[in-house]
Amino acid sequence: MNPIEASSILATLVGLICNWNQERSGQSEDRFRDFMVWLSHHHFEGLRDRIFESEELQRELTALLEQDLSALSSKLDTIAGALSSVADKIDSLSQVGRALGTDIEALSDQAAAVLKVFDQMGASRMVVFDHRPEVRFLPSGQGIQFTEGRFLETDVAALESMGFIRLVDQNKSGNPIYSITRPGSAFAATLPAVQI
Repeated sequence: MNPIEASSILATLVGLICNWNQERSGQSEDRFRDFMVWLSHHHFEGLRDRIFESEELQRELTALLEQDLSALSSKLDTIAGALSSVADKIDSLSQVGRALGTDIEALSDQAAAVLKVFDQMGASRMVVFDHRPEVRFLPSGQGIQFTEGRFLETDVAALESMGFIRLVDQNKSGNPIYSITRPGSAFAATLPAVQI
């Protein structure tokens, strides 16, 4: 299965699990079976058949659906929020998200700029300073100051929660050091260049 097809199926599954959860919330002991019946009832036989083609997917979906429903809802909300945030930064998708009325807070322009600069510079690490609105990219050591310094920590946390960067270390002063992930680099490639 190619990455686009897998992403499409994942996005569809997340949406459908959200809908099933809202409609059926705790009405069955065997949630996997109930979800499969629900898919058939709502004419998603093709997706149901794809699930039954993969024992691993069946096993993972069963484990996911057996979780506490409030915890499951929270995780699905996180995924939906991340998807909306990312879509808001992609030209052709941002208008669709807005037209759908998504009320999820978008990834800020500053957060997108931090990620783009990280990738654009080809840096392997990024140090975030807590006492000034600056990040420093390694190995070049070039520092970039951002205008919305008071939100820098929140923006970096948003990038980390979406899996675009990951905490790898801290410097001697205790400032966090991040690396960029493959998904972060791939998403950054879709963003317009930033003047450094």
